[in-house]
Amino acid sequence: MASYYNPVKIFKSNNWQLELTNNIQELRIASPAIVTSPGNRQRLNLDSLYSPKSIFSDVNSNPNFEDCINAIKFFRKDTFDGVIALGGGSVMDLAKVIMAYLCLEKSDIYKLINYKGDFPRKIPSIFLPTTHGTASEVTMWGTIWNMKEKKKYSISHPDLYPDVAILDGNLTLSLPLDISITTVMDALSHSLEAIWNKNANNTSTDFAISAICSILRNVEELKQTPLDLSIRNKLLNASTVSGLAFSNTTTAAAHSISYPLTINYGIPHGVASSIGLIPLLEINGEFIKDPLNRICNNLELTYDKLKQMIKTIPQGVIPYTLDAWGIPEDQLPKLVDESFTKGRMNNNIVDLKTDDILMILKELYSN
Repeated sequence: MASYYNPVKIFKSNNWQLELTNNIQELRIASPAIVTSPGNRQRLNLDSLYSPKSIFSDVNSNPNFEDCINAIKFFRKDTFDGVIALGGGSVMDLAKVIMAYLCLEKSDIYKLINYKGDFPRKIPSIFLPTTHGTASEVTMWGTIWNMKEKKKYSISHPDLYPDVAILDGNLTLSLPLDISITTVMDALSHSLEAIWNKNANNTSTDFAISAICSILRNVEELKQTPLDLSIRNKLLNASTVSGLAFSNTTTAAAHSISYPLTINYGIPHGVASSIGLIPLLEINGEFIKDPLNRICNNLELTYDKLKQMIKTIPQGVIPYTLDAWGIPEDQLPKLVDESFTKGRMNNNIVDLKTDDILMILKELYSN
């Protein structure tokens, strides 16, 4: 069984700005490159805190090659000695491309993605997540989409682990409820995928169980009181803990199935990555009996009630069937063919065939 590794220092804070300032000083960053979203740039008044010449915020909901090219052009004009990412998954994934660019001084996106040698230097980085789903603040990879090719790429390198992650639930309070639930479902998917995974180890499984239990204990209260800072902090921590789990395993079948759903139909990642969890739980369940028993015991639930609890999370908040997202059933064979992402589907604890994926997708329509 593989050993566990994650080098990111995690700080929990109720004053992200003070914590960020302290860590900038600690890491001796004199000229940070700041990657954020337009909304966070405005809400957090970042232009009054840092030079506008150092802030890039032109980021799409799924970072694509064009975003990467524009960001590299933006940061090429000055000398930066650190990277700060302040945003959701798209922002943090794009920030990793900038980290690779500043370390390697290569502007070709394919070269950055494919580079597997040692980085000539490591640039210090601080990540502040503003959603409780992606966990990119504690992983070494980022997702980039090529919209012309209709293809998803990953940038991945051990030197792309952030140095520091700062968790402050205040940064998540502005999230609308639908995006909040979407990101929660992504964190739940990360956790379950880390358990039914050929790369799992005892530590990653412990983290995943902890994250799942925290999510399921707190998500209904999030729906009732979305401005409760205590609940937001718990879910933000659960998301990061899920990242500590899948940072060692990577994801598996649920995420592999999600990529064509997002690229072809624009289904948000957190929905696409979790929509197949229940049928996958039924397929993989007998091979992960001990972790499932621990989850059920911790939550004082039967296995059937656990499944029902997961099913109820998106209800009344986000569309959660394939027909609701406009996917005709005659497109399923094409989606099945595109669902087999190397390094994701083959991580699943059960080796899945095309017929299995077709069966899963057929289950995701309204009865």
